[in-house]
Amino acid sequence: MADSTTFGGGGGDIPLFVAEKPRRRERAHIDTLRARVRELGLDIKSNWSEAGRPPEPQAVRAERTARKPASAEWVDRLASEYREDIAAQARRAPAPAPVEDEAVHPLASGAYAAGRAAFALDGALRPPAVLLSGLLSSYGGLALKGLLGALLLLAGQGLLRDWPKPAEPASPRVRPVAWVEIAKPYPLFDLSAPLFGHAPPLYSARRHAAGGGREDVLTFGQFGGVKPFLRLGVYRHGIEDVAASPYFVDMARRASVLGLGVSEVELPQALPTRFGDLESGGLELSGPEGVRRANCRGFRLEIATPALTMGGFMCGAGEDALSPADLVCAVDRLDLVSAGQDRALADFFGAASGRKSRACADSPRRK
Repeated sequence: MADSTTFGGGGGDIPLFVAEKPRRRERAHIDTLRARVRELGLDIKSNWSEAGRPPEPQAVRAERTARKPASAEWVDRLASEYREDIAAQARRAPAPAPVEDEAVHPLASGAYAAGRAAFALDGALRPPAVLLSGLLSSYGGLALKGLLGALLLLAGQGLLRDWPKPAEPASPRVRPVAWVEIAKPYPLFDLSAPLFGHAPPLYSARRHAAGGGREDVLTFGQFGGVKPFLRLGVYRHGIEDVAASPYFVDMARRASVLGLGVSEVELPQALPTRFGDLESGGLELSGPEGVRRANCRGFRLEIATPALTMGGFMCGAGEDALSPADLVCAVDRLDLVSAGQDRALADFFGAASGRKSRACADSPRRK
C-alpha cells in the first residue's frame, strides 16, 4: 500500500502528499469493523464501487444473479410459443396474457407479433415452395428446355406466318383525269365556208374536270386527203389554271393529238381577223405512212376578255399552196350558235359580228 505519491524532477522524487498511518486505537476499531463485515458476507470493494448505493448482502446478490433478466425470459417465451405454432399449424392458440406485475417492453411486444406473423406465413408457404423446389431440382433442365421450345414455337408462328412475304408490286400512280370527253356535245360554234363545201364538220368537245373549262373542236377534211384540211379549236377557260406556252410548243402539242409531227416551222406573224390578231406561220407536217404536207399553216389567238383561246392548223387542197388570206377568211367565218349562260362569250361574238372581214369580202358568210 503506497503512502505517498511522487513525481520526478531534477535531482529526485518530490512527495506530492503523504497519508498518515492510523493510530493504534483507531487501528483496533478498523479491524473490528472488518471482522463484522466478513461475518455479514459483504463485499466492500464491489458494493461500494457503485455510485452511492448501500451494500447488498451476498445471499440477495446470489439470488438476483441466478434469476434471468426480463429480456431473456421474453426470448424463451417466444421460442416456446413458436414451437407450439409449428406443431399445430391449423390451431391458433391465444397468446398468454401478460402478468400484471410484469413490465412488458414495447419493442418486445412488437417483436412478438412480427414473429408470429412470420412463422404463420412460413407455415403456409413452405409446403408449395418445397414441392416446387423439388420439381425444379429434379426436372429443371427438362422444364427449361420445354419452356424455351414453347417460346420459340410461338415466336416462329408469329414471324413465319408472313415471312417470306412476297414483295407487292408498287401500284402505279394514277394521275387525275384533267379532261373529260363529252359524248354527245351540243354544238356551241359553227363554221361555213365554200372552201370546205357543204359537208358539216366533225364536232367534238371536252370539259376540264376540275376547272369547268370547255374546248370545242371543228375538223374539216382529212390530213392526207385531196381537199383542204382544217382543225380549229375554241377553248373557253374555266377557273382552272392555264399555263402559257410558246407558239412552237403549242403547235407541236396540237399536232401530236392527231398523231402528226411538225417537221418545219416558220416564224409566226400577226394576221388581223375580226376577233383579233392571229399568230400564224407556215408548217410542214408529217403523218403516218410517210404522208408529208408542206402547204400548212398554224395559228393561235389568245383573248383576255373573255378568257378564250383559238388555235389549230390548216392545209391547202392536195399540193395547192395555202395563203394567209385563205386562213383568215376561214377563221372569220366562225359563228356562235349558243352561249347558254355565258354572257361574256355572247357579248364578245356579238361585238365581233359587227366587224367586216376583209379577207372574206368577196365570199358570202352565213349569218
